[in-house]
Amino acid sequence: MKKFFGIGVTLLVAGMLAYLAAIAYLGTFSRYMSDDYCETVATSSSTLQGVISRYEAGNWRAANRYSNLMFVGITESMMGSRSVAVVPVLMIILWGVGLVLLVRQVRKLAGIQWPVLADIFFGGLLAFLSILEAPNRFQVLYWRSSMATHFAPLVFLNFLIAFLLFRFNTKRDATVWLGLGVFLASLIIGGFSEPPVVLMVVGSALLFVYGWFFVKGSSRQSLLVVSSSIFAGAVSALVVMAVSPAVAKLGTESPSFATWVQRTVEYTYFFLLNSMKTLPIPILFNFLVSALFFFLYARQSQGNFASFNMRAGRNIAILLPFLLALFIAAGFSTSAYGQAYPVERARFFAHFLMTITLTVEGALFGIWLSKINLNSAFFDYACLSLLLVMAFYPLRAVWQVLQEVPEYSTRAEAWDRRDAHIYTLRQNGQTNLIIPQFSGIYGIKELDNLPTHWVNHCAAAYYGVNSISAVTIHGEDALEEYYNDPGDQP
Repeated sequence: MKKFFGIGVTLLVAGMLAYLAAIAYLGTFSRYMSDDYCETVATSSSTLQGVISRYEAGNWRAANRYSNLMFVGITESMMGSRSVAVVPVLMIILWGVGLVLLVRQVRKLAGIQWPVLADIFFGGLLAFLSILEAPNRFQVLYWRSSMATHFAPLVFLNFLIAFLLFRFNTKRDATVWLGLGVFLASLIIGGFSEPPVVLMVVGSALLFVYGWFFVKGSSRQSLLVVSSSIFAGAVSALVVMAVSPAVAKLGTESPSFATWVQRTVEYTYFFLLNSMKTLPIPILFNFLVSALFFFLYARQSQGNFASFNMRAGRNIAILLPFLLALFIAAGFSTSAYGQAYPVERARFFAHFLMTITLTVEGALFGIWLSKINLNSAFFDYACLSLLLVMAFYPLRAVWQVLQEVPEYSTRAEAWDRRDAHIYTLRQNGQTNLIIPQFSGIYGIKELDNLPTHWVNHCAAAYYGVNSISAVTIHGEDALEEYYNDPGDQP
């Protein structure tokens, strides 16, 4: 049975990694859209100056977020216009690697010994399911402006937590330099957007309370130093965003405290209920595959979980749903304050937290099941067969992603052709351009027919022309005629 168990795990790992590879491949077709033009222009001369200028005088709600624009400026300075297609691929790869490292450190903290393949299995599971369940995956991963705001901070936060767990597992004492480094890292990660920074504030506060009251010995000081450093950095980031002059200019009316709490609770409840209704298969897969893995692995290596504290496991299983609701509510509280249910891209973190919760709950259930005296080979093989069958689920997801390649590729080719044509027009001395218009996709604004539209303003600045208007050109023949006569626009 051990051999077939290994085959099942290998197939699942292969399927999940193939899915992540396919998702990353789609990222190569990303191109500038909407805010991407504005952010590139803002950081073209100086990234730091662009961040400061937008923070002080920006006229849109995201002006107070400083790290996302810094991220765009740094990647643009390193890779130029290619960054818009390269960065999504790199971030998806880092997402998977960071989660594998995080899983490795968590299981070491729990005293679990297993092969590296198991680390990859659970890291891949978290990466696979969180992206599979992502609402509006295009905005979360492929639209750089949104990705830098809602996806990037979670990627970097994974690495920060994995690093801190590594130090904790190696029994290294906390130093002043570590505290300062954690503070700065938290300040930067918190500056990407409001939901991650609120999560960091709440999480570090709970960790500090836990360390203060329940942890004894040498590890207590390290835990308090780290948690307080994260808390200080996250609170500082929150304050910096809250006092932005640009935010003050928006003049939005703040809800009362009671209304704010009510909305936060309602949004959290609706999200959890809606997720269970709309994602029953991914949720069931998440719980079952984790439970089956731990059950079958425990049956083959009883020594690994012989000392497992079932009472502690039960308490964790009971506590986790409450923590999930608390953290989701914390992240949603910023949207509730802004008087709106979180947009799709802003709900990605909640799906990620739900994936983590279901994985841990499944693991605890699998360990508990393995301790029941079930001397039945039939039951073991039935669980193994189910695990093997479930290996086809990621492969099905891969096939679905690959069906999107023609659409993404066609749009990228059309954008590249238009982009090259704009430079040709500019080279020919034209500065008030009329170019082909594409349809907006996944809720993202394309170039408008009005040259005064803000997206057109940013695009004109990006290309170095006076104005740009985008018009619909009907038919392939008309489009070819347009491109074949760059000096005579419609």
